[in-house]
Amino acid sequence: MASIYKRSNGWGASVYYQLDGKDKRKVKSGFKTKSDAQKWAIEIEQQKNDNTLIVSEKLFIDQFKQWYSVFKEPKIAFQTKLWYRRTIRIIEEYWTNKKLSSVTTEQFQIMINDYSKSHVKSSVYRIKNIISGFTRYALDENLIRKDFTKNIYIVAGKKSKDSDLKFLEKDDFQKLVESCKKTDDLTAKMILTSAFTGMRYAEVAGLTPSDVNLEEKTISVNKSWDMVQNVFKPTKTTHSNRIITIPDELVMAVKGWELNHKFVFYGKNGFPPKNESCNKELKKILEANNSKVITMHGLRHTHASFLLANDISIQYVSERLGHANVNITLGIYAHLLNEKRLSENKKALDLLNKL
Repeated sequence: MASIYKRSNGWGASVYYQLDGKDKRKVKSGFKTKSDAQKWAIEIEQQKNDNTLIVSEKLFIDQFKQWYSVFKEPKIAFQTKLWYRRTIRIIEEYWTNKKLSSVTTEQFQIMINDYSKSHVKSSVYRIKNIISGFTRYALDENLIRKDFTKNIYIVAGKKSKDSDLKFLEKDDFQKLVESCKKTDDLTAKMILTSAFTGMRYAEVAGLTPSDVNLEEKTISVNKSWDMVQNVFKPTKTTHSNRIITIPDELVMAVKGWELNHKFVFYGKNGFPPKNESCNKELKKILEANNSKVITMHGLRHTHASFLLANDISIQYVSERLGHANVNITLGIYAHLLNEKRLSENKKALDLLNKL
């Protein structure tokens, strides 16, 4: 039931509805004519009859937290939870008292622009995608009428590390391997394994003796290790579950290790060394070799870059890394493949010029 009335600034209208058993009304004023107010009221009445009327009066932050606790927190990894908690802090900063149904595209763009000023592009995309996921849920549940995250652009923001800082060149890669083979340090063994396999830190740390098959010269990646909660967890994606063949040098090295504990890399506290410990040892070795410093994740890039630079197919490298599809690999290593393309172009022209 709607009512139309005259006000000092024009015409107004209100439509009555029920929410949680209580009588409520949706009000709007400032219409220039009575006809405009009636049109709005008819539209709202139609939405009410079609059950498409947005009646949620919850705050954005409250609805987001509820969605996170029900649909996300029970199934996501600890590191991913940190991203959601960061998103909650950002929402609390910008939209503490804002209702879910009142957020606009412009307001979201302003939030993204501000966040971009002090964060790298990948972090900005992470926050945007999390909020976009919630918005799609709210749209499906008829809590909002419009996906305000559409048509949002990401500005350049803070620059990430240059791509050439993320992996080692061939000579430095070889020196690192030789240095790791000469020491019995546990973290050096993890570094060596990552260098020869391209495995993520969590995958290396999560290895158990049954995952290593020295006769077949393979390593099975079927779980990962949460170093914060000290528990096994699933791999990053289902595609991350894979069998990796290993070279003879790594086979020989593993034969000298004790594989009679719960983990392949068994620390003094009963758990694998943490990522920070591995990065510390990696930095120590690289500095001793006068090489540039990278992280454990940089070893994964080094492994892939070394294979691609030596004409190993992108499809094989993608499978070895456990990527869901080749496009992911192409996106990460586009800079390297472009260098290779220039080299191939020169070789092609040299051949054609000899005709």
